[in-house]
Amino acid sequence: MAIKNCSIGGYDVAAFLAHQSVEKLFKGLLLLEDKKIPRTHNIDQLAHELGLPEEILPDIYQLAPDYQISRYPDIADNVPFEQYDDQILQIKISSQENIFVHLKDRYMRYIQ
Repeated sequence: MAIKNCSIGGYDVAAFLAHQSVEKLFKGLLLLEDKKIPRTHNIDQLAHELGLPEEILPDIYQLAPDYQISRYPDIADNVPFEQYDDQILQIKISSQENIFVHLKDRYMRYIQ
């Protein structure tokens, strides 16, 4: 849905959805690994709970602020849709995809 929103210019929504997909992946992994799921939207904290390696952290940091920036004008002192464009979203979607690729094997252990 993030990619689809990019195609119609919904860059702020796409940024939010990219963040959400990673958040849900992390929470799903915590659940599958019988770990407590913190009541947070902070993907940095969720990554820490999962013990993710440092090599994936730049992609996580790329998406981390978008839960709030993409939705709340007072966070960035600007209207959310003015914060994003196609170039920015291509980077964010790339980060999202990198995270999913990096964690695919870890996730697949539980669903096979």
